[in-house]
Amino acid sequence: MANTPDPLKPAVSSDEIYQERWYSTFIQIAIPFFLAGTGTICAGLLLGNVQDWTVYREMNELFVLVSVLGGLKGNLDMCVAARMCTHSNMGQLSDRSSVIQILVGNMALVQLQAIVCAIFLSSIATLIHFVVQPDHERLKHFPIVTSSALLTASISCFILDSILMSVILFSQKYHFNPDYMATPFVASLGDVVTISMLSFTAAVLYELSESHSWVCICLMAFYIFVLLPLWLTVVLRNSYVRPILMTSWIPVIGALCISQVAGFVLSFTVDDFRGIAVFSPIINGIGGNMVSVQSSNMGSILHQRSELGQVPEDTRILEWPHRVYYLGTIYSRVSRILIAISVPGNVILVYVADYLYMSYISVRWPFLVGFVITSLFLLLILLWIAHALVHLLWWRKIDPDTAAIPYLTALGDALGTGLLAIMFHLLRLANEEYQTKQLPWLRLNYDSLRGKAN
Repeated sequence: MANTPDPLKPAVSSDEIYQERWYSTFIQIAIPFFLAGTGTICAGLLLGNVQDWTVYREMNELFVLVSVLGGLKGNLDMCVAARMCTHSNMGQLSDRSSVIQILVGNMALVQLQAIVCAIFLSSIATLIHFVVQPDHERLKHFPIVTSSALLTASISCFILDSILMSVILFSQKYHFNPDYMATPFVASLGDVVTISMLSFTAAVLYELSESHSWVCICLMAFYIFVLLPLWLTVVLRNSYVRPILMTSWIPVIGALCISQVAGFVLSFTVDDFRGIAVFSPIINGIGGNMVSVQSSNMGSILHQRSELGQVPEDTRILEWPHRVYYLGTIYSRVSRILIAISVPGNVILVYVADYLYMSYISVRWPFLVGFVITSLFLLLILLWIAHALVHLLWWRKIDPDTAAIPYLTALGDALGTGLLAIMFHLLRLANEEYQTKQLPWLRLNYDSLRGKAN
């Protein structure tokens, strides 16, 4: 499958790619990783609170949306991060007019995709829950679910993309590698912003719909008939993102379908295992964050080493796992650092999440060991798949910055939630189940907040 590189674009050596010392790379990856870990802990605590809200009890479809809308940052925002990092590494963010066009074009494209994906996701979630549990009340929830998804997707993408673009421009100015910085910052805020936005918008709209059912209909109409054509016009007039418009839909929609698996696993296990709501954002966030760093790094290196469609002659699409993880490819250095950070990072994050949720350290060593092994196993699978997928897409003349990360993060969500559910089942069989309070220490209740406001 390997092709001869273009003689006009000679291959770049490993020493030229990684000019910084290994400890510099380690620091650039480790600090954003722990920031992202803090975000996933907050997301887990938040989900542990909102799972008892009235709107979640009445509309179980929201648990599906929590997972897939959280995965939307991997499908949309992290693709923007990868594309912007490539623009930065290729020196295309030095001209002011080009920077403005790239920023506006990517922002418009993400808003367009967010609106379409929100409608698609809410429709699928409502339909499947109706098929599994036939109840005409679920069809009445469709406007609420769709309006909540539209508001959450558009606002959260706007917030995350604004922060993301600022981080990339900051990294370029102070000579940091944006591939190590951008995606972790998105991951650190993505789940928290998504869960909080979805929970509060759904709670407010659920309450409003009892007396003003037209509000949700008007919101849906505004997004579909006003904002959707507006963003489409902006994208079609932008030369930087217009070619991406058609090619980006297949990986985005395909990844969202995979993310549905994680959503349904979560919706059907959250009542049986209360602790899974706290730890699923952590394991999914860590896996998706780390593999996104590697995927973005691989895309940038491929853009520097060869032309699209030509795999470098010293690289194979399907590689032995030990060569991907340890030594044997130009990307192994980053893989080793990611794996080295994963084990102690998971231990720290589990203890912090447990303490914040329970107000004391209650986690026992079987759960800790099980979680670390499960998370490490997930990371190893994702890194190996990432190597094959990125090079396969490159060989097929598909830019991995647009197509790889959606599949990888969606697969991470599905595998992470599934593996975590299996781990909880095994611990229950061994009488080592994670014990949680019926109500978390840090309580956040919409009804009580509304009562204080009144």
